[in-house]
Amino acid sequence: MTSIDIQLIPGRDDWSRLREASLAVDEGSYDALWVCDHLAGYSMASGEIHEAFAWLGALAEATRRVELGALVVNAHNRTPATTLVAAATIARLSGRTFHLGLGAGTSPTSAFAREQHATSTPILTPMAARHRRVEAVLDLADQMWAHDRGPEFDTFPATEHRPKVIIGVNSLALARIAGSRADGVNVRWPSDGANDQLAEARRTAGDRAFECTAYVMYEDGIVDPEHPRRRELDAAGVTRVIVTHIGVPETAALAGP
Repeated sequence: MTSIDIQLIPGRDDWSRLREASLAVDEGSYDALWVCDHLAGYSMASGEIHEAFAWLGALAEATRRVELGALVVNAHNRTPATTLVAAATIARLSGRTFHLGLGAGTSPTSAFAREQHATSTPILTPMAARHRRVEAVLDLADQMWAHDRGPEFDTFPATEHRPKVIIGVNSLALARIAGSRADGVNVRWPSDGANDQLAEARRTAGDRAFECTAYVMYEDGIVDPEHPRRRELDAAGVTRVIVTHIGVPETAALAGP
């Protein structure tokens, strides 16, 4: 059965409205509640943004049932260790599954690079170098989150609730990394190449447990399995649909599946 999730992006709404909407998701029938990871709101056509893990800490306390996730965490905004300690902390505080949506970041010429340029955050080139950064995070996760981890990781956050790593992809090369190393893959839907990227990740994953996810912008009726967009996603083999709202919606728009 397909999981249906919500991603909330604040827009110009204050925390009280965002918290109210988050509680509505928690009290409903959605499977997970996701935040985004940007340094500035303009990247998501919104007002001031919240730092992803500070925001998730507030949600871990405010909500009770819904799983939590971040999509996508830019592998360059923090050191690999900071990203993984933050993710494990949210899993520990919430006592629920945490989905770490991890991304390779943007190219220097992309519109999304504006916030990196403003903060003098390095952008690695070529694309393969950005992919190696993702693999560096995965390498450290395998060490830090292992049940038999070495003594050098004593007193790091415990791993009773090991986060699930979902790689956000926009290329076949990164889809192969997701299929071979992560718990799942995420694509933007619709987008050029999304079907091929999902198929490549699935092929690389082979027979092991692996989740195919996609995020799609909210539109009326999207939670209905018979909605045309949902039928496209089902045909593509997507097992988790993340419905993204830019700006905090009215509670009626958060009626569950």
